[in-house]
Amino acid sequence: MSMIKVVIDRGIHIKAHGKYVLIDPTGVPGGKPDVVLISHAHEDHYSLRALRTLYKVPLVMSRATQLLVDGRGRLRNVLIVEPGQEVEVAGLRITAHEAGHIIGSLQFSFDLGNILVVYTGDFNLDRRLILRPAEVVRGDLLIIDATYGSPKYVFPPRAELYRAIVGRINEVLESGRTVVVKGRKLGVAQEVTALVSMATSLVPLVERSVAKYNELYELLGEPLGRYVLWDGGGAAAPNSVIISRLGARRTGSSETIVCTGWALRKGFPLSSHADHVQLVRYVLDSKAELVVPFTGFRHEFSSFLKESYGIEAHDESIVELKL
Repeated sequence: MSMIKVVIDRGIHIKAHGKYVLIDPTGVPGGKPDVVLISHAHEDHYSLRALRTLYKVPLVMSRATQLLVDGRGRLRNVLIVEPGQEVEVAGLRITAHEAGHIIGSLQFSFDLGNILVVYTGDFNLDRRLILRPAEVVRGDLLIIDATYGSPKYVFPPRAELYRAIVGRINEVLESGRTVVVKGRKLGVAQEVTALVSMATSLVPLVERSVAKYNELYELLGEPLGRYVLWDGGGAAAPNSVIISRLGARRTGSSETIVCTGWALRKGFPLSSHADHVQLVRYVLDSKAELVVPFTGFRHEFSSFLKESYGIEAHDESIVELKL
């Protein structure tokens, strides 16, 4: 039997058998980890300041994540890994797996003694117009995203959402108005770009803050179809479709369509995260003995797993486990 300690505090800190693995740090750690793993380039999963202080520690991430996090290449201690690849760092064998969340997003698995740890990061199991879906990785200890861990967050099938979004766009255009489709600028906005371009005869206008990420997707082999850069200057022509970030201001007499997992009742719950159903499916298929949800509705998700399936799940910020 082995002891392992998991601390959720501005990142995921995992300690066992004299090793310290730090994942997705959003603050400077109190001690020096043996290795740092970065799952993806959303800013709630890394701090560039923290990474700069860890200049003597190997930083494991994908090429896409490196380009997004450190485009100027100032971090000299980055170790690039892609899905399906295994690297040995600080005496640990670390395997990267597809996460299907945004470009370059990864899951990680690694052995700490005789404990196989799996960290999902943010992930999505859906087959979408862009990116490969996440794979379910089996392990002993599963540390899993719970952004939409509440049972109320169940999203419609992707194909149904696509049809509904395109249908609403066409309705608005037929009325002679402009449509503004809003999504997270890195993630959902690229999926919406591909949807409008590939499922309609329209060429969408893409806001600059979104277009810079579109360009990276295409550079790394994710085609998004036809689109035109829109700098926001002046009014868009009638019957146009504009794709913008979630926080963008309303444009003239346009109608706004919001695409986010939080839009269960108003808008379209198109998300790059797993919903509650996907989260449960992942846990069951992973065959993990212990589950530690992080972020979002982790308390609700832990309770659901215990009550519905008798799974040992922990929602504390500090967890000491025996395996």
